[in-house]
Amino acid sequence: MADPSPPSGDPISTDVHTSRLQLLWDVVLFQFKLLFDGVRDLLLSPLSILAAIFGMVAGGNDPQQYFRRLLRLGRRTEVWLNLFGHHRHEGTSDRMIDPLRERVFTEAKQNPWISRAGNRLNEQLDNVNRQRPGDGA
Repeated sequence: MADPSPPSGDPISTDVHTSRLQLLWDVVLFQFKLLFDGVRDLLLSPLSILAAIFGMVAGGNDPQQYFRRLLRLGRRTEVWLNLFGHHRHEGTSDRMIDPLRERVFTEAKQNPWISRAGNRLNEQLDNVNRQRPGDGA
């Protein structure tokens, strides 16, 4: 297994390398959440119209009942999706994804091929960062 740490004397820490991997994970996860959110919105739009029509036709004394149910469903899926990470309780998609995240990070450290590729990429990014003027590093 390749050592994920930078060469000795290198001012770039392994924390930077780990945070790059974390950034990549966060962006990929955010893109999937955006996709899910978009599909959810596409489904909720026609369902809201159907709920309104059904409520007017079969809603009796409470024509808004079906629309309110749809709004509750929308709120629950919004909390579950946790697109911007505001919800910290157990009922979010993040809790479901955590085991996959752990597996990905473990593979990134333990798989020799991935580790070597990651080290090379980090070396190149470290070189670019060192060449930035006024960075002090």
